Amino acid sequence: MIKVLTIIIPVFNEDDTIYELLKTVHKIDLIDGIKKEIIVINDDSSDNSEKEINKFISDEKPHHLIYLRNNKNLGKGGSIKVALKHARGEYCIIQDADLELKPNEINDLLLPVISNKADIVYGSRFINSKKKKKESILNRIANKFLTYFGNFCFGVKLTDMQTCYKLIPTEIFQKISLKENRFAFDPEITAKLARNKSLRWEEVPITYDPRTVEEGKKIRWRDGFRALYSIIKYGLFKQ
Repeated sequence: MIKVLTIIIPVFNEDDTIYELLKTVHKIDLIDGIKKEIIVINDDSSDNSEKEINKFISDEKPHHLIYLRNNKNLGKGGSIKVALKHARGEYCIIQDADLELKPNEINDLLLPVISNKADIVYGSRFINSKKKKKESILNRIANKFLTYFGNFCFGVKLTDMQTCYKLIPTEIFQKISLKENRFAFDPEITAKLARNKSLRWEEVPITYDPRTVEEGKKIRWRDGFRALYSIIKYGLFKQ
């Protein structure tokens, strides 16, 4: 039974979107009477992200929000590790600070858990989905390749390993020793969750409105190579 869902929001230089994103997440009514715990972690942003976060807190006064700030830039994975120490909900989900995904669809990920059909739920950008206008075809190919290679190495059946939306039991999440600090967090957590063969997995389709690099997208090709290395390291060699 889920009484509280912890929503972890890593933020790095997202002053254009973070206020609207926080307002959207704050207003979500979660299904089954589930309450929210929102953990916002500012990864040493150099823009006005902190100003926008503080403005939201001042305007809305959310009692369920925890605001953390890294003294140096740790990366998305590093920020998630810091935030996890403060999580108190029965389940955790990651929410990017941009507006590429629709937070209301978090309820779609909760459904399989509430109905006792799954323990781990990933939101897939690629189920019944065609390439978006602003989506790089190379990024799409890379995501699909990494996912299929991860499936082979981890023994799972996913369509989108690199998705932001991963719904994971907090107790399990907090016990996993995570090493990766950037976007290679995704294959690492997937590999280490897959080692627990008692966990039931499910994917649900989610809506995806990709940004361009010019609009603030931060993942780069070097992150793809690191993800590939991580699949081998944590999948084949089980480190």
